[in-house]
Amino acid sequence: MLSTNLFRPLPPPSNASHATAEFPDDEDMLTVPTPAWPHLQIVYDILLRLVLNSDPKTLRFYIDQPFLLNLLYLFQSEDPRERESVKNVFHRIYTKFPFYRSFMRKAMNDVFFHFVYETDRHCGVGDLLEIWGSIINGFSMPLKEEHKQFLLKVLIPLHKPRCVQAYHRQLAYCVSQFVQKEPLLGGIVVKEILRYWPITNCQKELLLLGELEDLVENIDQEQFRKLARPLCTVMAKCLSSCNLQVAERALFIWNNEYFAKMASQATEDVFPVVVERIEKNLKLHWCRSVRELSANVKSMLEEMDPFLYYKCLEELKQQESRAGHEDLNRKKRWERLELAAAKSASHS
Repeated sequence: MLSTNLFRPLPPPSNASHATAEFPDDEDMLTVPTPAWPHLQIVYDILLRLVLNSDPKTLRFYIDQPFLLNLLYLFQSEDPRERESVKNVFHRIYTKFPFYRSFMRKAMNDVFFHFVYETDRHCGVGDLLEIWGSIINGFSMPLKEEHKQFLLKVLIPLHKPRCVQAYHRQLAYCVSQFVQKEPLLGGIVVKEILRYWPITNCQKELLLLGELEDLVENIDQEQFRKLARPLCTVMAKCLSSCNLQVAERALFIWNNEYFAKMASQATEDVFPVVVERIEKNLKLHWCRSVRELSANVKSMLEEMDPFLYYKCLEELKQQESRAGHEDLNRKKRWERLELAAAKSASHS
């Protein structure tokens, strides 16, 4: 009865752009009510009570692997009420049926792989990540190699899709759970996230900046020192962004006491990439608030190491001077070429 009522072909996506939108404002974009929901709700309630109140050893002959795969398919429903019900049932089965846990984890991972590398469209990624957040929270220490591979091969690539904003909150929670359990993973995670840094998607940049700030608070000084240059190179590009929100978010990170403390102990790596962008902001950025925030960060950096800041300024001036000379020489070469071309034309 349950299978007949629940397992049905889902209608095609009402709008294919919903799941692939770059800037989904909220979850309402994935809300398409199912007309049969009053009926389906009763069926889901029966299934949930059956799972909660029956002996798993008896139910395993009926709730088998094909049943679980069919249930997993329903996470693609565009009705959030149905996805919430499927999530509750699926999670309860995972809790009460320990002999299915390995299979269910692998089945969920297959959904993530299909989403990242093939379709870039799935309504239930956030719901599945909520289940995973609870599972990760229950992992014992030390972490098994299988679970570390899940972090690196599944969770990190989920930062890649353009529609990451639709499920980023749940994704960031799962990643942070891993790093809190085993801080040594923090450096690896930060390095991998930097590989997926967007070039033109400002909303995604804002999400990743916030996630990186949280992750940095869970790594030690030695890890930060190794990551300082690539991390601050990305942040330096963000703080000089033409997008106001991105620039302000990157500058506000310097108000984080832990980040500032870590940066102060890796100034040789941080200053060369940050000073240039700060000075560029002060001279050229179009927004007054960004220029003011940049001035505050400049004061902070000068207090950290005034000699190194001055040294970076001198190097910056020398670079500008060399660039000016190269530009002048380039113009002279073009003038000589134009003059030679004019003479050749007159002789012919």
